[in-house]
Amino acid sequence: MKTIRTACSLLLLSTAVACSSSSGSPSANGDSANDAGATGDDDDGGLSTGETESFGTSSNSLATNQETTTLANALFDFDPTIDPSADAPTNATNVGQHTTTSLGGCGSVAVSGASVTVNFGAAPGCTLSGGEQISGSVNLALSKSMATTSIALTMTNLDVNGQAIAGTATFATSDGSTFAVTSQTSSSTKTETSNLTIVGAASSFTISGSAQVTEDGVSSVLAFNDVVHVDGECYATSGSMTVTTGPIVETITFNANTPATGEVSVQTGKHTTSSTLMPYGSCPSDANEPSDAGDAGGRGRDGGLGH
Repeated sequence: MKTIRTACSLLLLSTAVACSSSSGSPSANGDSANDAGATGDDDDGGLSTGETESFGTSSNSLATNQETTTLANALFDFDPTIDPSADAPTNATNVGQHTTTSLGGCGSVAVSGASVTVNFGAAPGCTLSGGEQISGSVNLALSKSMATTSIALTMTNLDVNGQAIAGTATFATSDGSTFAVTSQTSSSTKTETSNLTIVGAASSFTISGSAQVTEDGVSSVLAFNDVVHVDGECYATSGSMTVTTGPIVETITFNANTPATGEVSVQTGKHTTSSTLMPYGSCPSDANEPSDAGDAGGRGRDGGLGH
């Protein structure tokens, strides 16, 4: 069985983090439909103010979805712990055994019938392999209908890196490695609803689907396009995510260097620039100093979430 994956800390919902723009290729005429409603375009081709805010929302939402799926993958391996031919109580036992091994002696796991309760303990709770602190508890209720096994997660007093999280997520599968996921999570002033498909492999999982994020009355729609997470990596290694906030449409593309640097490319219309995803725990993996993103609404690597 696999140990808990190093990935984005689980189930974080936070305020928008300002991105760090580096190089870019502005459009020939300098304006785009995607700049509507945005101000403060950078002369060096970086993101405008509106684009930066939209990127911040998508960066944090990406963390939320990656963290949710990483938590699930730690509790029931996508490759696979769930046996589609077994009944719910048998799969609950499988999940309990897998989670106990994953936690490596931290916290406690209790199995009762088709239910599994994982208690990470009071703060600071357990330290995950990426350096994230998680406390509180998660309940998994397993059920089976025809050929489909469902795992419903409920977060109770869950706290990740100092941020309280509430919500639910349901993972449904008929083969043990492909899951239809619906989730509703909230924290502080932010709520998120997701409808995703996750495909597990021996050392990775791939996310596709959509999410809607609302923060302080402003909504964004995100589309995940074959976003691949490799076990033990901080961020996605390939794929893209498109985020629409009002008139602004951005496409964020991940590459093999993203886990180490946090850097992604961001395209708005004909304009392309590079930006940095929000830091968390010990990620990105090649950074040793606190991030300045915490000064602009995000959080530094040594601190809690921005509020």
